[in-house]
Amino acid sequence: MQELLSQIPLWTIAAISLAGAGWLFLMVMMLRQHLHWLQLEDYSPSRLFAFASKRWQSVVLRAGAFSLPFALLTLRDCNCGWKIESIAALVWALGSGYEGWRLLKQEKSAKKKLVITPRARRIFIFGIVFSFIGLKAIGLLFPSELFGMAMIGSMYLSTVLAGVWLTLAVGLLWPQEMLAQRRYIADAKRILGEVRPLIIGITGSYGKTGTKEILAAMLADRYNVFRPPGSYNTLMGVTRAIREGLRPYHEVFVVEMGAYREGSIQKLCDMTHPMHGIITTIGVQHLERFGSQKAIQRAKGELIRALPPDGVAVLNGDDPLCREIGEARQGEVIYFSISDNNSGQNIQKSEEKYPKWISASNIQITPTGSTFDINFTDGTKTPVHLALLGRAAIANALAAAAMGERNGVSKDGIARVLSTLPHIRHRLEPRTGEGGITVIDDAFNSNPVGAAGALEVLAMATGGRRVLVTPGMIELGEMEVSANRTFGVQAASSCDLAVLVGVKRVEPIREGLLSAGFPAENIWVVATLTEGLERLKGYLKPGDTMLLENDLPDQYAGM
Repeated sequence: MQELLSQIPLWTIAAISLAGAGWLFLMVMMLRQHLHWLQLEDYSPSRLFAFASKRWQSVVLRAGAFSLPFALLTLRDCNCGWKIESIAALVWALGSGYEGWRLLKQEKSAKKKLVITPRARRIFIFGIVFSFIGLKAIGLLFPSELFGMAMIGSMYLSTVLAGVWLTLAVGLLWPQEMLAQRRYIADAKRILGEVRPLIIGITGSYGKTGTKEILAAMLADRYNVFRPPGSYNTLMGVTRAIREGLRPYHEVFVVEMGAYREGSIQKLCDMTHPMHGIITTIGVQHLERFGSQKAIQRAKGELIRALPPDGVAVLNGDDPLCREIGEARQGEVIYFSISDNNSGQNIQKSEEKYPKWISASNIQITPTGSTFDINFTDGTKTPVHLALLGRAAIANALAAAAMGERNGVSKDGIARVLSTLPHIRHRLEPRTGEGGITVIDDAFNSNPVGAAGALEVLAMATGGRRVLVTPGMIELGEMEVSANRTFGVQAASSCDLAVLVGVKRVEPIREGLLSAGFPAENIWVVATLTEGLERLKGYLKPGDTMLLENDLPDQYAGM
């Protein structure tokens, strides 16, 4: 090898150096992209590979940057000396540099940025180390005389395997991360033991954050309440919230509990030991992760099974899977319902275990909120106005009202809080956009029930055109195509223009719109949300209403 290197001209060495710089830039950006996906998926390598395997666009671009110089290297017998290697190295440098620059732009435009936490930094550093080891190992697979092919081939393959290097880093660091997590969890348990707040857990396929915010506002009428900000609902997210935010003066801790897999909520319960629990619903959201609704039911039911006998479970009485959980519970159960069938006659229980019901009647949904009567568990009725939009918000309000009343909040206090609640960000949040249009932001957690409710709100808009902007629903497994097609059918009677974001993914929505007689010229298909909003600037006028239904997480961008 030393003899070979001594024969290489300086200008070829310069070209090879540029190729190496291009590889390093691309490798760093590929690792950062995969680290971002890994972080968004709670550091699960299996989910990382699920997304990486679908990124054919990036693979094709890198293949283009690789195949041309590799093809040039097949001409080595043309008596060109080192010229072919130099040209191939420069072509690779340009191709890899362009691809790295594209990934850098994509990272800067991400909705939820990569956060370089200590754990992310450790994984990234070891990923770099493994990528260099991989580069060397792959190069050894080529014959020593094929210097150019070994160089470019190993650089290409090492970038394609970025997810593998991070997975190796996660595995290597796993013992250390487990020890660190145990320390943090032990510290959170210590804080909970010292403060000893009343702990109320909330889970469900959707509606968790909304219910948490409503319940916290109700309980604040009587107690000093702590609830983690935003959507902190993972084990380490809740652990961090406790360590940074829970104080001795807090009397109630309202904690949202998310499930990435079966056992996730059980771990949260083992740390927090909730006294009471709420399940908003057991839907098909994240069906792709769990495989079946029964698996989702088992995962969400971990909260109720962890409650003590003297705790209360508030469950969705309109959801058969929630009712099954209630049937199995030995302690107190309160069902909430927004349907007319809320008498509970279909619940087979002995008289002493017969569940209580809280329901809504005389529901009137308007573009500015809802009015309805709350029928409390004792048979009394209280009229309320809910400032939040949509039918799903009524269900969340009922769940919160059931738990609030059970913990001493007066009926008048419940009604007062519901009438003054601020809108929850990205959950049917109305705001005034540029040029006097109304924007209804429902970007978070789109699901079949919530999407139908959002369309109901859009359909009531008056005074201008109604515009739907959506990429559709995701993570519904085998139901995704049919659910999006149904969504399209429902949208046909609710909007005047449909802007579909994503090309391939939105085809079922387009089919549903057309099958319901929606004009084809009023369907715009765009590649990105930014492209759709730019196109709408010359279309929207004062008085128009635009519904932003779902905004795909960064790991789904380009899919």
